[in-house]
Amino acid sequence: MYLKSMNLKGFKSFASSTTLNFEQGITCVVGPNGSGKSNVVDALSWVMGEQGAKSLRGGKMEDVIFAGTSGRAPLGRAEVSVTIDNADGVLPIDFSEVTITRVLFRNGSSEYLLNGETTRLLDIQELLSDSGIGREMHVIVGQGQLDAILLANPEERRAFIEEAAGVLKHRKRKEKAIRKLDSMQTNLARIQDLTVELRRQLRPLGKQAEVARKASVIQSDVRDSKLRLLADDLTRMRSEMEVEVADENVLRERKEQVERELNTARAREVELDAIAASENPQLIAAQENFYRLTAQREQIRGVQNLSSERARFLAEEAEEAKAIGRDPKALEDEALVLRQEESALATQVKISQDQLQVDSNSLKAIEQQLALEENRVSASLRAIADQREGTARQEGHINGLRSRIDATTGEITRLTAAKDSADGRLRGYRESFALIETQISSLTATEPGLDNQFNKLKGDLKSAEAELKVLTDKLQSTEKLRAGSLGRLTAFTEITELVAASQNANLIEKISVLTSNCEAEVAKVSADCDRIKFELTASQNRFDSINREYEVALSKLNDSDAAMTGLAEQLAVAGQNVKNTGEELDRLIAALDAANEQRTFDERDLAAAIAQFESHQTPLEPDLTHLEDLRSQVSGARSKEVEARLSLRTIEERRDAIAQRAIALENQASAERDAASKSISRRENRAQAAVTAQEIADTAYEALIQIESSISKAGAERARLEKSRSDREGEILNLRTVGRELAIELERLTSSVHKDEIARAEQRLRIEQLESKAVEELGVDVSTLLTEYGPSNDVPTFYENEQGEFVPGDLIPYRRDQQEKRLAQAERSLTLLGKINPLALEEYSSLEERLRYLAEQLEDLKKTKKDLLDIIKEVDDRVQQIFTQAYEDTAREFEIVFARLFPGGDGKLILTNPSDMLTSGVDVEARPPGKRVKRLSLLSGGERSLVAVALLIAIFKARPSPFYVMDEVEAALDDTNLGRLLGVFEELREKSQLIIITHQKRTMEIADALYGVTMRGDGVSEVISQRIREVDAVS
Repeated sequence: MYLKSMNLKGFKSFASSTTLNFEQGITCVVGPNGSGKSNVVDALSWVMGEQGAKSLRGGKMEDVIFAGTSGRAPLGRAEVSVTIDNADGVLPIDFSEVTITRVLFRNGSSEYLLNGETTRLLDIQELLSDSGIGREMHVIVGQGQLDAILLANPEERRAFIEEAAGVLKHRKRKEKAIRKLDSMQTNLARIQDLTVELRRQLRPLGKQAEVARKASVIQSDVRDSKLRLLADDLTRMRSEMEVEVADENVLRERKEQVERELNTARAREVELDAIAASENPQLIAAQENFYRLTAQREQIRGVQNLSSERARFLAEEAEEAKAIGRDPKALEDEALVLRQEESALATQVKISQDQLQVDSNSLKAIEQQLALEENRVSASLRAIADQREGTARQEGHINGLRSRIDATTGEITRLTAAKDSADGRLRGYRESFALIETQISSLTATEPGLDNQFNKLKGDLKSAEAELKVLTDKLQSTEKLRAGSLGRLTAFTEITELVAASQNANLIEKISVLTSNCEAEVAKVSADCDRIKFELTASQNRFDSINREYEVALSKLNDSDAAMTGLAEQLAVAGQNVKNTGEELDRLIAALDAANEQRTFDERDLAAAIAQFESHQTPLEPDLTHLEDLRSQVSGARSKEVEARLSLRTIEERRDAIAQRAIALENQASAERDAASKSISRRENRAQAAVTAQEIADTAYEALIQIESSISKAGAERARLEKSRSDREGEILNLRTVGRELAIELERLTSSVHKDEIARAEQRLRIEQLESKAVEELGVDVSTLLTEYGPSNDVPTFYENEQGEFVPGDLIPYRRDQQEKRLAQAERSLTLLGKINPLALEEYSSLEERLRYLAEQLEDLKKTKKDLLDIIKEVDDRVQQIFTQAYEDTAREFEIVFARLFPGGDGKLILTNPSDMLTSGVDVEARPPGKRVKRLSLLSGGERSLVAVALLIAIFKARPSPFYVMDEVEAALDDTNLGRLLGVFEELREKSQLIIITHQKRTMEIADALYGVTMRGDGVSEVISQRIREVDAVS
């Protein structure tokens, strides 16, 4: 395992991304002062978890981020990644390479990454500590580290060895166990006190609990009786409601049937009105066709009469002409008479035409009036149908509004009750909330005092502890000084005896003076020892007193914190209850306002609907009298017109016939005057004319027969249509009668259904009240109530035995009167018990359970205490074993390394208290060659540095690590001592990787790779690398 590479980006002077690839041997980093060499060491310490800004030569942790220069802006974060080759599996992780990354942002946030995955600093420290690197990074020797070793006291020097030996994790384990033990000791005392208090409370509470137990049994009877009576009421009301709902459904079905029949009747009435509107034109057309055919019949009948008369006349004339000729004068006279008759008939024709025109105009006017009246009647019928349909819809709307108003009223009643209940609960919750806030305010008021007292005692305790430590150190120093003085005094005494034998007076006098001085010094030091011991005893007593006060204050503070936490939880629950109940109350108020507003709207709509309904209550009936009069007038006018037409036609035909007769007589007279030879031809013509006239008469007769048939058909069609109209009007009249009867029945059914709905709503409300009572007062849901306490279930019985215990008896069938008696008797028994503490049984059980629990906890704590003591002893044994072995190995290596660095000198490690390997410090004795001094403070600067290096290397060799980083540790050495140190480095290179920051050329010569760090003009460090072995190979 070795450091493979390190990448710096934004760390101190390394603004740009810089990568250093390390070799397995020795890597030297060189460069002028201020170029950023030591920043490489700082980067290694930082990425491996260093948390002290001062250890990184800064004031605060953000100082490691590149701060910018005149030519380059500051960066927002620093990032360092170090890659470790783990091919040999030293690190307990399944990767051949492990990359540790640490990132720090200028806002103070940071993160650690292990192979790109976010991780914790603790995980990284534990991973590295198992490889011999250590949590305190003893393998990185920065600037000033040697002075720290030289100035360290024996306990601090011991810490260096422990760090290398991996003792720290065991000490952490012991500290954790001691903290648990201290905390557990406090808990143990508290539990013992609680146990005594609980036993004292249990005695009076037992009697109350017995009364409460009996009351609980009686209350169970009360509750059971109430539940069974409530279940009986609920079952009965539900059964009644089912029957009434069935009756209501029958009414609803009948109402729906009546509505369907009424709608069918109204639809049939509208249909008949539509049929009447469509058949009226057919009836009018049939009547017109009948009148037209009748007129044609009269016309054809006139033609037939004229033709028959003309045929007869021509036949007679032919016979007369055949017999004798006529006198022309007589013929002219007859023609003159006919001309006069023709003139009279022309006047009559003019009169008839005028009368016909008058009759026609009168007919058209009456027909127009008839059409307008028929349109009016049709519109009236449609309006009546629409009014009836609207009236029915209005009635349904009114009934629906009434039902909705009643339902809304019931909902308002229910919401009002729920609002009042929620309001009561909210007041209770607010009172609890205010009470808890008062308690918290009281505790909060006392909290600063407890904190101040605790912090003061904590400060006093630290001061006393520091004073105790100073006095202890002072006493140890004074004891050492007294031991030295006594040693010197003994030596002087031995020398005095030797000198006395030599009879050298001068020397004896000088030695006597020195002995006196030494005795005075011993007396003074002994007095100092006694005084320090007295001060140490007083300080120890003061420390013990403050420590006890500190424990008491800590206990009070913990109790206050526990009480505050409990009250905070209660306050949170109360606050949540207040919030929930407030939200429920707001919701109920909003629902209540909405229901009231809806009821107001519905009542307003109902009033408007009733007013509109009453305004349209009087049904309209179309007035058919005028229509019938107009139809009679049209019929009379048409008959009169036909008669006028027939009369006019007859007169015109007579006029034409007379005119023709006059012409014929005139012609005949003229013809008579013609040659008699033409008489035969005239007779033949007249005979032919008579035949033609007879044919016309016959044709007219046949046409008359056909016209009669058409008239008969037209009359039948007119009669059919008139009968259809009469039948339809009768059916409409019958439908109106049925509709009125159905409307009355529908109104009655609607009123009944509405009353039933109100009754059902009230009954449902009562059922809901019973169900709510079961849930809220008795705590039983409805399904459980009916399943377990319904009237179909048997009732269990209980009786009290000789021991005063209630035991179950036989099951009996449910009877309401028995349950009512049972309820009354149980309530009387409950009254006889007097005042009952309802919480006594629960409190007794709770206290008993708590006492049991505390007893178990007490046993667990005792067992845990024993386990913790075993763990502490086991850790102490393990620490003693590891430290003893590490110390012996380090002491042995120190003597070897010291002998190499100081040939002829003598150095060794000494335990300050060999009898206690757990706490004994480690002191260093160093005697360079040619000197008799052993104290480090009396050595030169170079010697002291070399001794410190010797101690570090001894630790390194006793407990090797995969790599070591040294920052200018050989700066104060001369060439001779440097050469010896480099020899030691050569030995370390065989087992570990060395990274050395140096200015020494000889140190660079032993390096396998060389990195030069320089500072560019813009204040940014850059690195130049060179592999020495490759250069040597090229050379």
